[in-house]
Amino acid sequence: MTAEKYVKEVSKLLKCRTAKKKEIKDKLLSEINDAVASGEALDDVLARLGIPWDYANHYNDNFDKNEQKAAKREKTIKIWGIIIAVLVVAGALLYRNMPKWSDISESTVFREEQVKAAAEEIITLYSNDEYEAVVAYMTDDMKEVLNAPTLSLSKSQLVTEDFGELQSFGQMYISEAKQGKDLFAMVQVSVSYTNTSVVYTLTFDADMKLAGFYVK
Repeated sequence: MTAEKYVKEVSKLLKCRTAKKKEIKDKLLSEINDAVASGEALDDVLARLGIPWDYANHYNDNFDKNEQKAAKREKTIKIWGIIIAVLVVAGALLYRNMPKWSDISESTVFREEQVKAAAEEIITLYSNDEYEAVVAYMTDDMKEVLNAPTLSLSKSQLVTEDFGELQSFGQMYISEAKQGKDLFAMVQVSVSYTNTSVVYTLTFDADMKLAGFYVK
């Protein structure tokens, strides 16, 4: 074991403030180097000092209560500093990955009327059981999740499978969402039928492909 490693091991076991640790480390390293310089073998010096645990406890047993309290307070502050730093980083990552919403009228990618027309077209197709035509609007990723049979099944699992005739579209709420580098347009609208009312949520990517389709 080198003198530096021995001193480092002792330092880890000291129950005192950082400033006090540095003071003890510097003094101990100086003592070891002086003994070696005077002709004593390093191994003999370290054997004489004892294992790091015993040497550190020689100091720990003699620290007064104020020093011990200060050391605990400093350690607590360090721990909380680490926790806060981790939370800040995690929060920053979460914030960066969360969608950032803005009004569709401010978009440089989507035109509100285009998004509205596409949403009405897809909802009308779904209402008329033209599921293959709905799938044609989808992104490749969406097609791996939804297809004509699953769209048909989704309708059958709603409150009533027989919506009746499409009567009217309610007010459309359209927003732009930025997630990372990707932009999406999200539409939510309530649609009235003869037998029921249904709320649709549709998401379009920058190419106006259907990237999300939710019915309730």
